[in-house]
Amino acid sequence: MTRNQRRQLRRAVRWRGRGLFSGEAVVLSVHPAEPGSGWSWGVGQHPAVPLQPVHLRPKERRSTLYSEDCNMLAQLPEHILAALVVLDVDDCTVRFHQGEAPVLDGSALPFLRGLLAAGLTVHGTHHRLRLELLWRGQQLVWNGGMAVARARTFLSVAEARTLGGLNFFPGARPGCAVLLDEKDRSRYGGRPRLANELVWHKMLDLLGDLGPFRARGRLTGRLYAQNPG
Repeated sequence: MTRNQRRQLRRAVRWRGRGLFSGEAVVLSVHPAEPGSGWSWGVGQHPAVPLQPVHLRPKERRSTLYSEDCNMLAQLPEHILAALVVLDVDDCTVRFHQGEAPVLDGSALPFLRGLLAAGLTVHGTHHRLRLELLWRGQQLVWNGGMAVARARTFLSVAEARTLGGLNFFPGARPGCAVLLDEKDRSRYGGRPRLANELVWHKMLDLLGDLGPFRARGRLTGRLYAQNPG
């Protein structure tokens, strides 16, 4: 792949919002990077480092990125990473200014829109990756397409009570998630954006967790996931 074929941002873009787990105002930005450099990430003013699969550290109800060498931790990176995977970006730097991505509306759609508004040097994606996901008896396939970015995070009323409600999510605000009753009916968050929105959000999180692998180069192949956590 030549330098001119690499898919990059034309300019930097940033998002402001509230951290779901910190409850604080946070900023996330994504910047153009040198052709061939892949994806890098940094926290605060710390120099960015190349994103690697070893940096992915799943925790309860979210993913994190952690660099032991640099002692850097970033919370809730999965939606921005998923947006970068969906758009097939080759080179960029992601900066978590306060150590957490803003939750925004609980989906990757605001990130996707911001990246598209920033402009890309090459149009059209080149996905050779096929994801198949089976969750609660429902099966989905993704091999490209942006609709998956619309799916919002979700939580059942029972889970919320177990976790302590807003004490566990101090940054939660109206519209940042779908809250479900015992029959998976929406009690909070409005009507579904997609048919099978819950399954699509599982697919979105899977794409986000593939981000550290996509960071080093384009992914090729088929991945099957059954009832991912």
